[in-house]
Amino acid sequence: MILDLAGNLYGTSYSGGTAQGQLCDLGCGVVYKLDAAGQETVLYSFTLGTDGRGPSAGLIRDSAGNLYGTTVYGGGNGDAGVVFEITPR
Repeated sequence: MILDLAGNLYGTSYSGGTAQGQLCDLGCGVVYKLDAAGQETVLYSFTLGTDGRGPSAGLIRDSAGNLYGTTVYGGGNGDAGVVFEITPR
């Protein structure tokens, strides 16, 4: 998980989210924010499309606050995963 200057935590979950299907019966994974008050917000729900599925290796954050990570599966390169960028709101 990553902590920002406002006290928000950001992380990923390998499963969960809104996408359902044969390969994602428990969801394809999410990127989430947990604020200082304990409120969870799903920032992105993976869909098993070109955005991938199964985020797994944590996140890094750049100086602008964008979050980057990887998925284990999906993408357009033989189901080899993707590198993604999320701009938190």
